[in-house]
Amino acid sequence: MLIQLSIESLALIEKIILSPGPGLNVLTGETGAGKSIVVDAMNILVGGRASGELVRTGADKAIVEGFFDCGSDPRISQKLAEFGLPASEDGSLLLSREVVKGGRSFCRVNGRLVPLTIYRALGELLVDLHGQHEHQSLLKIDRHRELLDRFAGPEVLQQRALVESLYQRLNFLKKEQEKQALDENEIRRRTEYLRYAIEEIERVKPVPGEEEELRQERDRLRYREKLVELAKELVVSLSEGDGNLIPASDLLSRAAEKTREMARYDQAVEEINSVLEEIKYKLEDVINSLRHYHENLEFNPARAQQVEERLYSLRNLMHKYGPSLTAVCSYRDQAAAELEELLSFQTSSRELAVEYEKVLHEYEETAGILSTLRHEKAADFIRAVTSELHSLGMNHARFDVKWKKLDDPTPWGYDRPEFLFSANPGEPLKPLAKIASGGEMSRVMLALKVILAENDEIPTLIFDEIDTGIGGRILQVVGERLSSVANTKQVLCVTHSPHIAGRGRTHFYLEKIVAEGHTQTTVRILDYQARVEELVRMLGGTGSGEVTRNHAEQILLQG
Repeated sequence: MLIQLSIESLALIEKIILSPGPGLNVLTGETGAGKSIVVDAMNILVGGRASGELVRTGADKAIVEGFFDCGSDPRISQKLAEFGLPASEDGSLLLSREVVKGGRSFCRVNGRLVPLTIYRALGELLVDLHGQHEHQSLLKIDRHRELLDRFAGPEVLQQRALVESLYQRLNFLKKEQEKQALDENEIRRRTEYLRYAIEEIERVKPVPGEEEELRQERDRLRYREKLVELAKELVVSLSEGDGNLIPASDLLSRAAEKTREMARYDQAVEEINSVLEEIKYKLEDVINSLRHYHENLEFNPARAQQVEERLYSLRNLMHKYGPSLTAVCSYRDQAAAELEELLSFQTSSRELAVEYEKVLHEYEETAGILSTLRHEKAADFIRAVTSELHSLGMNHARFDVKWKKLDDPTPWGYDRPEFLFSANPGEPLKPLAKIASGGEMSRVMLALKVILAENDEIPTLIFDEIDTGIGGRILQVVGERLSSVANTKQVLCVTHSPHIAGRGRTHFYLEKIVAEGHTQTTVRILDYQARVEELVRMLGGTGSGEVTRNHAEQILLQG
């Protein structure tokens, strides 16, 4: 529900704030007072066209803001979540539209700047405008199907839910088919490449880490002579000696003997002796290892060639498939998995095609049942709308539904119903978008709202001069119908009719005044006495006319 509407620097309006209440809100005033500007502002607020020409003379921009209570409407919270927009804890929503003189506009939802498409998607859930405005939901043919289905009731809505579920399954299967719809030649080329890569890697059988081991072995083979020489010198210097130098093992043995003898006289030396004994045994291990190393440093040309060839093969793999042998092995595993997927492509494609056809057949049957139910309920819908139009003073009005069958599946089936209307005898039925009169459009919408009052989810309705071209008893009927709709909706109605104005729960009076050489529109809420005076004016009387005043009071009493 709209809690507050703020309009600033729009046409004749410098700044006004309206706080509509629940039920029926009426807006009255002299011709040219600015009532239509308020409707224009609401149209801008919910995403309609915003012309820079509407900016008030002397101002750079116009601002329209609407504060809504959406706490009981889950559609708004779902939309906000879908668009990633902030939601308030109390369920309130602030829409703000700024129109710059040059023609650009800026849209904000709860203070965040958003594109017009997102902004309009939220506005369409909150307000329905009925008059000569672009935002009218009746001008959107897709909305006609929704209205018809809601009139039809649970049977159609449940069947439509089945259709939508099958459509979602169809859509999923179609996307899966598109994923697999690669060119067969490309699949064959990719398969051949993967096979070649896997076979090449498998022939070499790389082991992560072996490259470093091979490098070390290659270096040993390449520098064998130098290593033999050094190993021999070490063995001599550590264990054998060369006639001039005493080997290290002998020196250690002598040192150990001396410390052993010292320990006989001083136990404190025992620890030093133990260390020397341990070093002596470790040196013997080192000497044995060096002798073994020396004995095995034989030159093996064949092995050297094998190592070089192995290193070349490994480097070739790393050049093609990854910077390391670990990466090469990982690539082999990934290639094997992809190859398996491609090999199963034809089988899975056939299975998908079979399942798609099966689901499509089920969808067509279910959509066919939905279409039959719609056509059956449409006859009742047409009669109900036509009867309501006649009650609203359009005695010769005709209403019908034109059906178009769509070529492709949709979440709502194959039907695209469009409402047709003719107001006068001899005039052909035409789409609602071609209705010239705002009053006629408003009454068509009022008729629909009366019969759909419990099912329509849009909480706020705006009727612009719905009383155009009617009078007498019909005005009373229109007022009754507006009151009926206002039992479940918030309604704002611009009217010249005292019979409609008298039924309003909240009455706004717009007035054009001149202040400091500038014309501007003001607005105020009328109390009971002020309402009587306004109804007297609307009835064409004066404050001194007792009969007219009694008539005005009687209208308020009946409202």
